[in-house]
Amino acid sequence: MPVASQHVVSLDQEEIKSEFLRSRILVILFSALLVIAFLNYLLMERDLVNYYGGYKTFIKLASFIAGFICYQLLTLAFLKRRMDEGLRTPVWYKVFHTMVEISFPSVIMFVLMIGLDQLSFIDTPIMVSYFLFIILSILHLDYRINIFAGALAGVQYAAITYYGFTYVNAIPEFKALLPANTHYIRSVILLLSGGAAAFVSAELKSRVKAALDFRKEKNKLEFLFGQQVSPEVSQTLMNEKGGKNRCEATIMFLDVRNFTAFADTHSAEEVIEYQNKLIGPIIDIINLHQGVVFQILGDGLMACFGAPVENALHADMAFQASLNVLRHVEKASRDQVIPPTRIGIGLHSGQVLTGNIGSERRKQFSVSGTPVIVASRIEQLNKKYTTSFLLSGQVYEKIIPGRIRISPLGLESLRGLEVPVQIYSVEVGA
Repeated sequence: MPVASQHVVSLDQEEIKSEFLRSRILVILFSALLVIAFLNYLLMERDLVNYYGGYKTFIKLASFIAGFICYQLLTLAFLKRRMDEGLRTPVWYKVFHTMVEISFPSVIMFVLMIGLDQLSFIDTPIMVSYFLFIILSILHLDYRINIFAGALAGVQYAAITYYGFTYVNAIPEFKALLPANTHYIRSVILLLSGGAAAFVSAELKSRVKAALDFRKEKNKLEFLFGQQVSPEVSQTLMNEKGGKNRCEATIMFLDVRNFTAFADTHSAEEVIEYQNKLIGPIIDIINLHQGVVFQILGDGLMACFGAPVENALHADMAFQASLNVLRHVEKASRDQVIPPTRIGIGLHSGQVLTGNIGSERRKQFSVSGTPVIVASRIEQLNKKYTTSFLLSGQVYEKIIPGRIRISPLGLESLRGLEVPVQIYSVEVGA
């Protein structure tokens, strides 16, 4: 699959995924908090339970927590629908959501404080939940929301402090442990926490954006690179950085007969159109048989089966691909898709070496070794024997011919090789 067709995640999608994760975290945390509150109510000393209002206070607190969990579950459903539709979260949602969450501890403290005339609720751990919401607001990936969350928490807590110390007539044992000024300082700390969260959020969003931009550019490069070489080669280069690898493979050489004469009598545009109509389907056939095209020449190509991706059936894959290529060219010529065309194919199997070849400034991923030379020489023998498809004895031993007629042509002494090679001719049926 071409790398460019893979899905590229946008920043908007990352933001809504982050929002979804945030609500999931809150559901888990407050579900655990509800269980802890219940256990705390059961196991805490009765005098201390009664000190904080007993059963009625527990029910109010549990109801608030349960309601908040339900609200977050609805939020998850809303975000899931937005994700499925590929939509981002609007700013108004973030503002409203932040107002609800920051107001949650404020409402609890205010209701319990005025309902029980106990100013001491301002000192309870409920106040700490402000910091939880401010920290998690970072996952909005919007520094403005972080500042808003810190400012809203600071203002609300200051307002509760002012109301409690001014209007709540609490008996001495239910008064706040710390003076009012201490709580106002907490309000300032909440405001500063929002600023710190904004800084972290902006930095996180910047890094996420940089990572996504890098991935986008990488996908573009992979796509462009994948158009120049096969996906297998591009993937091997990325995974192994062009490292050398030795393996057993089958090499195919394909040559178009009389291409030079055709090119001399046609325009450049006509030649390129002919090449595209001829070579394009041939490459598709080779790919379908798990072959890799390493070189595309004006009048042919060189392909490899079994490297860089190893394949135990490399010889038979190359054999079947060659048969289908010859049948396709014959049919395309007969149907006048292309001008009447004859090709020659040569196959040979053996140990090959794949990897980068060239200098530090310019490299090319290629396949090399004696089998490459032998396959090229075998293809050239088609002109000597007036055939279209020749293969070596090394290939013949590994294939299953079926009903295809294969005839031995004897040993051939190939230029540059000391040992003669057994050559076979393949007759291709329709």
